[in-house]
Amino acid sequence: MSKRILFVDDEPMLLSGLERSLRGMRNEWDMEFAPGGRQALEALARAPFDVVVTDMRMPEIDGAQLLEQIKAKYPRIMRFVLSGQSDRETILRSIGPTHQYLSKPCDPEELKQKIAQAFALRELLENPTLKEIVSRMDTVPSLPSLYVRLTEALSQSDVTVAKIASIIKQDMGMTSKVLQLVNSAFFALPCHISSPHQAVSLLGIDNIRAVVLSVHVFSELEGNPNPKLAALWPRSLTTGAFARAIARSERSPQRLEDDSFAAGLLHDVGRLVLASACREQYAQVLESLPQDKITLAQAELQTFGCTHAEVGAYLLGLWGLPDPVVQAVAWHHAPSRSGVSTFSPVVAVHVAVDFDHRLHPDPENEVPPLDESLLARLGLLERTAHWWGICQELNAGGEHND
Repeated sequence: MSKRILFVDDEPMLLSGLERSLRGMRNEWDMEFAPGGRQALEALARAPFDVVVTDMRMPEIDGAQLLEQIKAKYPRIMRFVLSGQSDRETILRSIGPTHQYLSKPCDPEELKQKIAQAFALRELLENPTLKEIVSRMDTVPSLPSLYVRLTEALSQSDVTVAKIASIIKQDMGMTSKVLQLVNSAFFALPCHISSPHQAVSLLGIDNIRAVVLSVHVFSELEGNPNPKLAALWPRSLTTGAFARAIARSERSPQRLEDDSFAAGLLHDVGRLVLASACREQYAQVLESLPQDKITLAQAELQTFGCTHAEVGAYLLGLWGLPDPVVQAVAWHHAPSRSGVSTFSPVVAVHVAVDFDHRLHPDPENEVPPLDESLLARLGLLERTAHWWGICQELNAGGEHND
């Protein structure tokens, strides 16, 4: 069945150019092109769509207003912004209702890949087995109020480091955890950090938000007595640090680096959810691994019909985290299934997980090997030796830091 996609732009030349460049996708996509927000809403009222790709600056109904209405009326539609708009306030307005933000001019191949990746992720998260498993869970962690307040503050055009720091300081326990983490050698900061303001200034707002979210999740579910899960938090911190370092070595945009770090921190959150909600079954899964000689993901699939990667991605998707983060969590053991065509958080986290397990072997939690065929296809296989050296140095520093 064809995927239905609606493109919206008030500039006729750009809209017709987009239509020409995507002509080769007509066998896979049923596409419609609307010259404005009002026409887009009329099209949506006539027939269902899977994806809307809209410009931002349009008369009558701009992109942000259109996406807000789509989010309210048609929440299942995936929402993309494709815009050359550089006005910060307008862009911030679009962050909440937007799944993906692409800048003009956008290469048609990149647009095709982004939409294909979004479809792959949606198909994964709409797996009936996964939904059924999650619906049976008695304990699913909620999005922390501190994270919500940070996100709300970030949506304001006048947000400052001081404002973000003041929000963190309201929670003494979180403040202590954040300072403990940012002073880890994994963050490679030049001096001891003693205040939230310093932490936010040096780490960046999005990294602070990722730390707050991961600390909350691990703290909420840390009551699980299974000793096999004791190393989950330090390993997640290592993976996040490795993923960020790998992304930085590729001179990635700050957004990609931050998403890699967040996804690395949260890549195993599904294990915590399964261990908390299905405690006895999950304990049996962990006990069976050495005898069965299979990976954890294979054992989870046999028992639950889905893996911790899928459960974690589902939870993060419910929380509204950015698609690149959700994708990296979903495919960190199977990156080829993600549809990636370039270096991305999926690649950074997949490699980071492999490196962590090389440096800290765990016979009771084998992971699938590095997907060298994908890395070769992306022209990145030769880069892994360089990444390995970076992560070895980072690990040496982290192991000597309390």
